[in-house]
Amino acid sequence: MYVTIAAAPESWLEIVEGAAPILLIAPHGGRAGAAARAALHPKVNDLETAAIARELTVRLGASALVNAAMDRNELDCNRLAQLAARAPWMLELIASRTEQIANRHGRAIVMLIHGWNVIEPRVDIGLGLRDHGAHLRPPAGAHVSASDEFINGPVTAMAARLARAGIAATFGMRYPGGARQNLLQAFTPRHRASDIPAVRRLAAMAADGAVDALQLEMSVAVRMPGPLRASGIAAIAESFRSAPADSGPVRETGTEKSNGANPARIVIRESPPRPAKASASAASSAAAPARYGVEFFDSAAGVGGIASFDLGVGGAGGRIMILFDRCRAALFTAEGRPLHDGGMLSLGPLRFACDGAVGSLAFAGPAIIVNDGAAYLSVENALAGGALDPAMRFGALLMLDREAPDADGAAPKSDPAAAPPRYGRLEGEIVIAGHRRKIDAVARIGVSVTGLGAGRFEKRRTLWARFPSGRRFAALEACETADGIESIHREARTLIESRWRTAQVGAIELTTRDPAAPPDRIAASIVVARGAELELRGAVRNFMSLSRPGLDGVRIHTTLGFAEFSLGEERGAGMFEYSRVAGRPQTAAKAPG
Repeated sequence: MYVTIAAAPESWLEIVEGAAPILLIAPHGGRAGAAARAALHPKVNDLETAAIARELTVRLGASALVNAAMDRNELDCNRLAQLAARAPWMLELIASRTEQIANRHGRAIVMLIHGWNVIEPRVDIGLGLRDHGAHLRPPAGAHVSASDEFINGPVTAMAARLARAGIAATFGMRYPGGARQNLLQAFTPRHRASDIPAVRRLAAMAADGAVDALQLEMSVAVRMPGPLRASGIAAIAESFRSAPADSGPVRETGTEKSNGANPARIVIRESPPRPAKASASAASSAAAPARYGVEFFDSAAGVGGIASFDLGVGGAGGRIMILFDRCRAALFTAEGRPLHDGGMLSLGPLRFACDGAVGSLAFAGPAIIVNDGAAYLSVENALAGGALDPAMRFGALLMLDREAPDADGAAPKSDPAAAPPRYGRLEGEIVIAGHRRKIDAVARIGVSVTGLGAGRFEKRRTLWARFPSGRRFAALEACETADGIESIHREARTLIESRWRTAQVGAIELTTRDPAAPPDRIAASIVVARGAELELRGAVRNFMSLSRPGLDGVRIHTTLGFAEFSLGEERGAGMFEYSRVAGRPQTAAKAPG
């Protein structure tokens, strides 16, 4: 189909004129700039969405408004209030293009292209709705942005095609597009009384049934160049190429589609009342989910890894991260509630099982590989500089040490995160970017040292070490937490003859020159039974740095990695973590008087 490029009011916006009854909008296709660098919690721009919108424009013959350069931290083109205040011409462009399409074709389709920074192959479909089995219901306050026929027609067809391509399609799992200021809500009757003329016109079109709109939140694996992106774009294009003429419910038959009796979801349009907001103190004191899983390190291969699942209230995610070649990292993340079945935990392609003294860890899926250990101090920079490995694989057997007589086991059926940590060996192989590596690692299962938890701190230093020879100690764990008010809490314990024993620990030396550097030195004095004092020393083998939001709106910098350790005559290997508050929200100045 024929498309042309039109002049835009601002250099960061690309305008494409097409003949099809479709308008594509990429609101967050820019890159981080000064506004992002100045923000305590910068929003990540939706990398590759501008390029994906351009490709869909060509395939569909669609019109498009593509933000190709504006940092969303400076101007968020998906927020109605920001556009009205700083770029009202953009709202006018959206309204006029939508009206032109509807006048020409009798109906307009508007598709907002977004990015979701989970790595699992997934597209979350925003329609102002969440999936409740056979029903789609709006969250509190949301309005539905499309007709039932459109939802059960081309949208359902797209979801089926994505699934056949290995891409999970969900309805409002994370992003239903229901917030009042979300651009998608401009294509609903919600804003019929808006003070903004362009928004009122869009709302009137929606009330007349002249527009169907949806947003597509595309995960990292679906956006990065590669086979998944190609399959995802093809599924979208095939589903909407003839959507206006064929928008009824569909029955999929291979690659064909036809009108028929495919069971349709029931769309419930009435939004429930808004729940009462919890107080700030109650929200901040809510229990954080426990991060549970396995950590391992093969000092000979120089490969360490973390595979963990978020359990408990609010637990909805899982991940596997492999550190190798000193400062390279391969990362996979998934969102959703992990499946917990006895001693098995799974989420997407990540599975961990432990039953008694044996267990297993398996993964087969996409991962983002970055070559800079400090890249994740900015998620956007990490993704921009990373590469997609579409088929990382990992399989290993876990052989645990004998349990203490009073231990309940490593993964009790009710609450695995409540069990004490256990140690052993993990043996298998990993394939990263086509390169196969054998793994024979020390391993620890239990609550991960990488989770920030529900406690407040200024600085936290944590480490564990496993000593395979076991001449005296099997393992050691130590932690030092400072709350910033001259209060420092230190604790340590040693694993001797399958029993944990309390030990005393002196100051833990574990500091970095800057957030992008590994620790220069790891050391601590450990006082064990009968007053014997031993010196713990560690030599860093690999590391990475992270920047994460913490409690009360603070920003946390974390350096973590794996090291070789010595404790007296014992030689072993393990993991370290150093987290510290890097910034706090600005507080309003107190009024005089």
